[in-house]
Amino acid sequence: MQPLHSSDPTWVADYRALGRLGAGGMGMVLLGRSPGGSLAAIKLIRTEYADDPAFRTRFRREVAIARRVRNRWAVPVVAADTEAAAPWLATEFVPGPPLNEAIADHGPFPVPSVRALGVMLAEALEAVHEAGLVHRDLKPGNVLLGLDGPRLIDFGIARALDDTVLTATDVVVGSPGFLSPEQAQARTVGPASDLFSLGCVLAYAATGRRPFGSGPVEAMLFRTVYDEPELAAVPEPLRPAIEALLTKDPDQRLTAAALRAQWEGGAGGDEPAPDSWLPAPVTRLISDRSAEMLALPAADPTEIAGPPPGGADTGQAGTADSAGTPSGGFGPPLSTGGSGPYAPGSGTFGPSAPPPGTRAPAGPRRRQVLLGALATLAVIGAGAGATVLFSGDDDPDDRADGGDTDTGGEGRGRPANDRPQLAVGVQADLEGDGADVATAQIRGAELAVEHLNADGDHPFRYRLATADDSGTAAGAAEAAAALIDEADLIGVLGAGSPAALKASIDPYVKARLPLLTVSDGATIPKDSVFASARTSDQLQMTGVMTYVTQHDQGSTAVVHTGSEYSREVTQVIRNLLARTQTVHPVQLDPTAADHRATVRDLVSRQPECIIFGGDWEELVPFAQALDETGWDGYRVATHDAYDARLLERAGSAVEGWVLVAAVVDPTQFEAAAEFVAAYTDRFEESPPPYAAEAYDAVHVIAACAAELRQESGFSAVTRQDIVPSIRETRYRGITKTFTFEPADGRFTGNGAFFYRITDGAFVLLGTDVPQE
Repeated sequence: MQPLHSSDPTWVADYRALGRLGAGGMGMVLLGRSPGGSLAAIKLIRTEYADDPAFRTRFRREVAIARRVRNRWAVPVVAADTEAAAPWLATEFVPGPPLNEAIADHGPFPVPSVRALGVMLAEALEAVHEAGLVHRDLKPGNVLLGLDGPRLIDFGIARALDDTVLTATDVVVGSPGFLSPEQAQARTVGPASDLFSLGCVLAYAATGRRPFGSGPVEAMLFRTVYDEPELAAVPEPLRPAIEALLTKDPDQRLTAAALRAQWEGGAGGDEPAPDSWLPAPVTRLISDRSAEMLALPAADPTEIAGPPPGGADTGQAGTADSAGTPSGGFGPPLSTGGSGPYAPGSGTFGPSAPPPGTRAPAGPRRRQVLLGALATLAVIGAGAGATVLFSGDDDPDDRADGGDTDTGGEGRGRPANDRPQLAVGVQADLEGDGADVATAQIRGAELAVEHLNADGDHPFRYRLATADDSGTAAGAAEAAAALIDEADLIGVLGAGSPAALKASIDPYVKARLPLLTVSDGATIPKDSVFASARTSDQLQMTGVMTYVTQHDQGSTAVVHTGSEYSREVTQVIRNLLARTQTVHPVQLDPTAADHRATVRDLVSRQPECIIFGGDWEELVPFAQALDETGWDGYRVATHDAYDARLLERAGSAVEGWVLVAAVVDPTQFEAAAEFVAAYTDRFEESPPPYAAEAYDAVHVIAACAAELRQESGFSAVTRQDIVPSIRETRYRGITKTFTFEPADGRFTGNGAFFYRITDGAFVLLGTDVPQE
């Protein structure tokens, strides 16, 4: 438990807040004590969500259906107020650790403990299913351990079986490694899905490892759907039941009742005593935590005139993360809009998430993955709606009276000169082959700086520093040195080429200066300062894998051009496709100007799909040769083919090709409409690729700085402080949600966009897999 922050409420209705248990994008979880002295975990929803009528309706439904669950092994709802200004939900507090923490600290459970865990969780799931619900996120982090048994928690994404709106199958919900194949493929889920997740949890409890491995989300999802679980380390007495739970076909899966029948009573026929079902070290841990809870302050015996009856004194609760949240707006902040499913032209995308421009507080994060359709794998369907654009209000009373304010006097809060200044750098090829991309990023970053400076509630002002690396390794060393010398610099966007990027790593590591790239997808060795704000070259192919698998292709030709980029983007997909279909690898001669003979040979093999893993220049002669043959199957190209020059050079030969790219065209993306208008007004042209991504990346860095200053109590912020913070962030921008792998800075969000070439133009299809 963490101490309360200065912005946290001290009372929620008649619950006295004792501390913070956690925080996330939707709100915070507080530890509270009732007037009778019992402890509760109170989920307090942020006011920006409460102001959305659709969200409040969903919250009412979820409170109502969660109250249906009545079982000793499921944490009950003890109180709630769905109509409060900041809605809240209180559940029974369990002082024990989650299962994953117990396994990490004390190792796998012995056979009797796993068997007891399975029996009790199966009983809890029976109660969930009898209430007409599917939990949909059963994982070790959602199983709390008590001395008398486990407690199943977090019904936040549970859905009523009879509610067709809330059981929409166009969103993947769950946690990779513990979700079912039908969840991974965005199919309809039922009670059997929870039983598959239970099998994953029990395998984890018995071995300390996930049965479908770890690593990139995409790989785990693929293995969940197509591979058999790795159960060799599961003790033999447990293996048959766990194998039956992990059957791919939900109709053949072991039921909760069958599991209880097999395991109830243990090997000796006697149910474990409540105080002996756990390993001794875990029992001691729970006892120690329970003693700590008893030492917490008792309910204040004096009469408090504070919160009104039946309501919560949550005047400050709604601003719990606003201190670390740049408004992201253009001039006066705009109000938050509604949400809706993505459709071409609608502009919204991905799963429900915090409004653009918001950052979830740092600290222990729940990886409750709500994956949109595409950035994951062959196994994912379509995305769902998201809230729109920029949050905030435009109350003139909130603005500073008198004095100089930021940029055009549009800032709110205190005068500009009262705020310390920080700098963000852009390292790029300013005059060479990468000049267009460099200009786009610099302009996007400039716009971000202007808008941050216009937000008087943000604790810092910013300036932009640039350095030319010429796109070379030698130039990168000089550019990095120049930026490192900028004392107030807290982060750098860069660099101008893969060679320059790799050459920049060592200087920035020594300086402990974060390096965030938005345009390069090269694989970078693990280091302590790098973070990638775009899908990598290797993992961009997961979107293509989705496309190919969805259309049930029996054979696919994968074209490799010989470049390093081509090797990276084709290697993974060749290996993955080979598990389920015939793959025809094709190697182009990079020195040949005419590919007719190679293409005729390829077509003679009768592939149903062709995946081209090269850049736009390499695609031109290949597409022209393919067009001459009249072949009309599925044609897919990758990120480096997304270039306007492809359309000019190849002409009608590329008509109908589908491209997956790691950059969005903001002019076709309604969620970025405000950005497009501001950029066009400022620079008198439409924003090119990477301008919007650079705008977002600056806000990622600024959000980390703001939280360190205001949320975590840092009196000043340095580049060294930003390094760990940036990898723990979750920031919803105008292009996508930015999340990173803490270990290596790899981008883990949904960052792929589909386009189809239609009438000589790239037409954005969104993040949905194209339907034919």
